[in-house]
Amino acid sequence: MNFNYANELILREKKLELANGRKEETWYLFHNHIFGAAEVARAIAEAAGMDTNRAYFSALLHDIGKIREGFDRRFHGVIGYEMLKDENEDIARACLVHTFPFNRLESFEHYRKIFFDKKEDYDLLADYIRSHPLNDYDLLVQMADGLANAYGLVTIEERVDEYARRHGIEPPQSMLCSMYELKDYFDRKIGRDVYSLFNRISTKDVFIGYPAPQAKMQKERIA
Repeated sequence: MNFNYANELILREKKLELANGRKEETWYLFHNHIFGAAEVARAIAEAAGMDTNRAYFSALLHDIGKIREGFDRRFHGVIGYEMLKDENEDIARACLVHTFPFNRLESFEHYRKIFFDKKEDYDLLADYIRSHPLNDYDLLVQMADGLANAYGLVTIEERVDEYARRHGIEPPQSMLCSMYELKDYFDRKIGRDVYSLFNRISTKDVFIGYPAPQAKMQKERIA
């Protein structure tokens, strides 16, 4: 996988969505999340001695199926997996499993809405998780997904609050607990606080926006 190819995939999805009525000025909502998550994943991977290339592109493309989700009425993780499984199995895997921390999957009834009532897609994910044991790259993309939003790098609490506001619910305690567990895992793996890496992450030419977003994780907030 290389950047030009990955960016072509992203721009192809952007073209599709603009053709279906999305306004150009809202594209930053998607762009900033995926590029922010990619930078977070790369920084953690470097500190942990993991493959930074795999980490970066897995996080960059983890939501590649998101654009088609509304059109196809299918879970975006499955869409992304099907888009990339013949190109790069590792990145396709990231698409499929990034939504559920530690690959903890509850019953179909619990996730019926997320899967658009398509049990066959739920079963595909459940079967995949059973036959593909969890690895550190699964956890890394799950972690990175929770530390970048449309405006920059954020804390777990900020990301969960944003999710709750978007869905009109109280911040889910189960989500908070899972994200804390992920952070604790990588804190221990790299031997320091993951948040301490944020000041080293270059966001120059990564985040775009209307108005221009600013990274939220400033040094004084994580000192």
